[in-house]
Amino acid sequence: MEQFKHHVSMHKDGTYSVGVSIDQGYMTPDDFAVLSELAKKYEVTSLMATTAKKINFMDVKEANVNPLWEDLEQTFGDRLCFPKGKVIVCPGSKFCKFATPGKDNHAMGREVERISKAHEAGKVKVGVSCCLLGCAMPRVRDLGILATAKGWMLTVGGNGGSKPGVGEVIAQDLTEEELLALLDKVYQYLQENKDGKERSIRTIERLGIDHLKAAVLG
Repeated sequence: MEQFKHHVSMHKDGTYSVGVSIDQGYMTPDDFAVLSELAKKYEVTSLMATTAKKINFMDVKEANVNPLWEDLEQTFGDRLCFPKGKVIVCPGSKFCKFATPGKDNHAMGREVERISKAHEAGKVKVGVSCCLLGCAMPRVRDLGILATAKGWMLTVGGNGGSKPGVGEVIAQDLTEEELLALLDKVYQYLQENKDGKERSIRTIERLGIDHLKAAVLG
C-alpha cells in the first residue's frame, strides 16, 4: 500500500473510500458539480453522504487516491476540513429557526478542528449544536457542544457504538473563550489518559468522571 496524503479507508475489494469534508458540509451546487466531475475522472461509481456531513468517494483505486486528493486540494483549498476525529455541526443559525441567536456553530466547528489538531487524543467525535434539540447528536459524541441563551454547554463521554452512552454535562453557561479553553484541557486530558485506542467513554469509565472533572475544571 502506498503512502496516502490523507486518511482513507480500505474496502473488502481492495478499493478505498476518500471522505471529503468541505466547509463542514455547507456546500454550494457548484461544489457538487465539481465532485461529480472528479468522480467521473477517477472512475468512481458511488458517492455517499455520511453522518459526519462528508461526501465519500466509495470505490477509488489505490493508484487514484493521491491524484484525487491533489485535485481536491487544488480545487477547495482551505475549505477542506481535516480534524483529528470528526466534527459534526447542525444546520445552525443561518438556517434553523430554533438556533440560539448570536451563536455561530460553523465558526465553533472550525475552532474545535483547530484544537483537535494540537493534540494526539485519538478518535474523538464532536457534535456542535446551536440549541438543545441537538441535531448534530452531541449527547452521543465523545464531546458535545450545545448553545443556550446563557452560553455554551459541554458534555463529555457520549458514545453511539456497540456500548452506547450519553455524555455528562461538565460545564455550562460558558462564554466562547471559556469553552475553547476547557476544550483544550479536555483534549489534553484524553491525550494523557487514554489507554491505546480506547474511546473516550471507556477512559472515563476506567478512571471516573470525577477524575476528569478534577483535571479540567481545577
